Amino acid sequence: MVRSLLIAAFVVSLPAAALADRTQVYSITGADCSSCADAIRNELKKVKGVKKVGFDKHKVELTIQMTDVVSDDAVLGAIAKSGEGMSGIVGAGKGAYLPIAEFPAGTDFKTLTKDGSAVGPLPKLAVPGKYTVFDVYAEWCGPCRVVDERLRQVVTERSDVAIRKLNVRDFDTPLARELGPAFETLPYVVVLTPKGKRIDVVGTDFEALDKALQTP
Repeated sequence: MVRSLLIAAFVVSLPAAALADRTQVYSITGADCSSCADAIRNELKKVKGVKKVGFDKHKVELTIQMTDVVSDDAVLGAIAKSGEGMSGIVGAGKGAYLPIAEFPAGTDFKTLTKDGSAVGPLPKLAVPGKYTVFDVYAEWCGPCRVVDERLRQVVTERSDVAIRKLNVRDFDTPLARELGPAFETLPYVVVLTPKGKRIDVVGTDFEALDKALQTP
C-alpha cells in the first residue's frame, strides 16, 4: 500500500517538474542602442512559456525566465525575427553593440575617456584657436550615433573644429558627476568657442549645434 502511494505521488509530480522554470542568459550582437531590446521583447511575447525578460544595456545581454519547455532555438529565432539586424548567442560575456564609425584620418579627433572616468575641467582640454566639441555619448544611446555622424561631417569640412569624445557610460559615473547637474540626458554636446565661451547642446539639435559653431 505504501509503495503504491509513493508511485502515485511520483507520477503526479511529473507534470509539475516538466513545467519548472529555468533562467538563461543570451548575449546580443548587432544592436546599436539599448531600445533595440524592445523589439526582441515583442517577439518573445509570442513564444509560449517565456515569463520575464531583462536586458543589461552595458553587457548587451538578455536574462530570460521561462518554462523548461522553451528551447534555446525558439529564443534565438525570436531575436533574429526582431527586424533590427540582431542575433543571439547562448550564454553570457559575448554581447556587443555595433562599433561606432571611425573619424576620417587627418581630422582633429581624440577620445578622452572610454569608461566614464573623470577628465578634469573642460576648458583645460580645449584646443587653442579652435571650436572644441566635447561629444558626451554612450554606446547604448542610439541618438548619440546620429550626433556622431553629424560631427564626422563637420570635422571633415572645417579645420577650425576639434572633436573630443567622452564615453560617459551612464548617469552615475565620475564623468557624469563632473559634468554637473546640467547633464541629465543624452545626446549631450559641449562646445567651447575659440574665445572660451561655453555652449551646451542637448539632443539632436543640429540647428543649435551649427549656431554654436558660428559663435565667436
